[in-house]
Amino acid sequence: MSTLTMPLDAATVTFEILDQLQEHAPVSWGGLTAPTGELHSPLRGDAWPDYSVFPDRDSTDQVLVMSRWADVGRGRDVVRLEHRTIGDALDHLQATGPVCRFMIGHDIDPFDGDGSRDLPVLSVWTGPVVDAGDVPASMPGPELRGRVRFRGCLSDRTNVLEEHPGLVAWEKLVLEQTASLEEWVLRSGPRVADDLQVHEHASELGTLDDVLTWAEQWLHTSYDSPYPMAVSSFVVSSRGAGQPMTVRVW
Repeated sequence: MSTLTMPLDAATVTFEILDQLQEHAPVSWGGLTAPTGELHSPLRGDAWPDYSVFPDRDSTDQVLVMSRWADVGRGRDVVRLEHRTIGDALDHLQATGPVCRFMIGHDIDPFDGDGSRDLPVLSVWTGPVVDAGDVPASMPGPELRGRVRFRGCLSDRTNVLEEHPGLVAWEKLVLEQTASLEEWVLRSGPRVADDLQVHEHASELGTLDDVLTWAEQWLHTSYDSPYPMAVSSFVVSSRGAGQPMTVRVW
């Protein structure tokens, strides 16, 4: 017989009590639920969060909000909350852009010089988010400004590689929409071995969901795997509404 664990209200969960909660205890906020004790992992296919929130060690009502995509020197803000809870921190970030996902775990203390101490951390992903099934693949589409969701998987932020040229892409497949918007060209990423290269064309794809589903049948080739593989990490580039898209898949 299993016991149903009711989610805890994020408004009642302080950073200080996270270590006292049962492992993977669910916490809910704004219709979203996340288990405690888990940290995002790019190796697992997780997109990078927009914000990481740590408790301020010197003040019981302050948190350190670190923005991953802010300009150098402007990515850290100390924020005073009425109550230092997961819910208050999420309420604060909701005003910067709709929160679409969060995780609660531990990470290295950003103030710890030798990296030997960790702190509770709230990882937050923000939108806007559009479903891949709602993005046309063969006709002018919307302006993509946030993230794309494909089978529950969130993309990295649209145009993040163009806006942050220091980031290194390790894509296995690159899918480029032609100028006519009627055809897609799929090729292997630049770091895929020569004997694993693929180059394919497809037309009559209705949505971006169809494009990613089509790409999946070639993903295992780029990984030199005998088994089918699913898209778990991707990012979209687009110059604007109605412009050709480029999709990179890992």
